[in-house]
Amino acid sequence: MVGLLAVAVGPAGHGADAPASPAGAFPASDKGGFQYSEPPTWPEIELDLEPIEREVAEQASTRCGTPLAAAPLDLGDADGFMQKMVGKAAGAAIGSLVGGFLGGGGRKEEPELYKDPIRRRDKARIDHPDGDARLRIGGRMYEDGMLVSARVDRARGKGTFHTMFLEKPDCSRIWPEQYLGYGLWGSWSLSVSVTKTTSSYRNGELVDRSVERSNWSRSGEFDASRGFSLWDEVADDDQLKLILDPDQAFLANLRREIGTPAWQEMGFGEPTQGIRDAGALFRVTPADITPGTIAVVHITHVDDGRYRTLGFPLTIQFEEEGRLAFTLMNPDAP
Repeated sequence: MVGLLAVAVGPAGHGADAPASPAGAFPASDKGGFQYSEPPTWPEIELDLEPIEREVAEQASTRCGTPLAAAPLDLGDADGFMQKMVGKAAGAAIGSLVGGFLGGGGRKEEPELYKDPIRRRDKARIDHPDGDARLRIGGRMYEDGMLVSARVDRARGKGTFHTMFLEKPDCSRIWPEQYLGYGLWGSWSLSVSVTKTTSSYRNGELVDRSVERSNWSRSGEFDASRGFSLWDEVADDDQLKLILDPDQAFLANLRREIGTPAWQEMGFGEPTQGIRDAGALFRVTPADITPGTIAVVHITHVDDGRYRTLGFPLTIQFEEEGRLAFTLMNPDAP
């Protein structure tokens, strides 16, 4: 995005070096010995941000395929998180707010679960470096797809899956075509989901319901065509801030590309409890997994009253009979 920043040009201070306003140019009044008047309007110049943006983007692109893709993401204050989610979707139809798991009369039903085809013995147990979480993960490569199955063994606040994706050194990312829920935490609540659900009624009876999810793959260069911007939204207050640090620019781009998180796509209203075991189905072939491609899994947890993610950057190894093995990357890897 090319940005032009308007900057007011005025005196550095007041005193002998400050230019005097023309006499009578601004109406003044005397109140209690203080002189009040309208401030002068200083000329503005436009600062072209394109060269700066290009330089930051070029530096950020060198972070692709590295452990930075697993850096923590701040999701917001846990207190009132649900109300804020609903508030952001306040302009949508009610069908966009209520997930497909609420039956007639408001009765909650069990969410649809699938059988995990990856055996427990084919999954690696991976501890997060900070010691707060543990993941079991395995996978299988098929002729026309790749399945990654994982279980949250441990996470503060019974965390769940925020996202899974593949990232290449050329900065292209491959997103799941579908998330599959295998198992739940002991306690869970579907509550309200902002997965877009369209319901059709005839004579007051529900005759059809379809759910639209963000099933897509994106690829391309790390530049303006992928939504790269120097501006990012600050958590909680929806304010924009200027980003000039390449690492933060990389993470801001990642947050935007994640879009709808996995827990929300699977029908849950908050990033805790809910799904504990899940799979991510990628529509790729073995040839798409080029050298240097990594898998990244972000799970949620509660930290000092905020929802944040813990990321696992993983190398991918092909084994016999299509099995995939995953190893935690060295955090100091270039």
